[in-house]
Amino acid sequence: MRFQSFLASFNVGVATGWDIFIILAALILIFIYGFLLGRNRIVLVLLSSYFALIIMKFLPWQRLAQLQWLGIGENPASSLQIIIFLALILFFYMFVPRSIVSSVARLRKRGEASWIQLFILATLQVGLLVSIIFSFIPEEATTKIMPLVKKIFLGPGAQFIWVTLPLAVVSLMKRSKKHDD
Repeated sequence: MRFQSFLASFNVGVATGWDIFIILAALILIFIYGFLLGRNRIVLVLLSSYFALIIMKFLPWQRLAQLQWLGIGENPASSLQIIIFLALILFFYMFVPRSIVSSVARLRKRGEASWIQLFILATLQVGLLVSIIFSFIPEEATTKIMPLVKKIFLGPGAQFIWVTLPLAVVSLMKRSKKHDD
């Protein structure tokens, strides 16, 4: 009974078995994702996400609409924005290791970290991506999203937290005693 009242305090009602399964599956996938990539690659994806977000925020959609490039209108479809955003992340992920950024940030190898560090970094990275992707979706399409998900990922306050928290954690995270060069 306590668990149900705890969930009711978040205004999500009673969690069904399916909801709990989805949450556990997401946590397991984040955990596996963190171990597969390693600390340095997660940081690289984070950097790539920030670079892609900056470009997406300042992309001249009106000029692209005038050029009639890929049928882009002045207000491009959210799916097109998401595809371009993910393509930019992939582009930066592929080319940042060959740039001076990787030598300054020491991102050449996989990087070792404790399992808790990997889990935290992977969670923050996935949360950042989800928050950014949700920001591209029009407001009328987000009406069907659960209130708890909206509270966590949508809105200016939540987006500010998702953009700043990974930077703060990465800057405060200590390197292991071994060198990752």
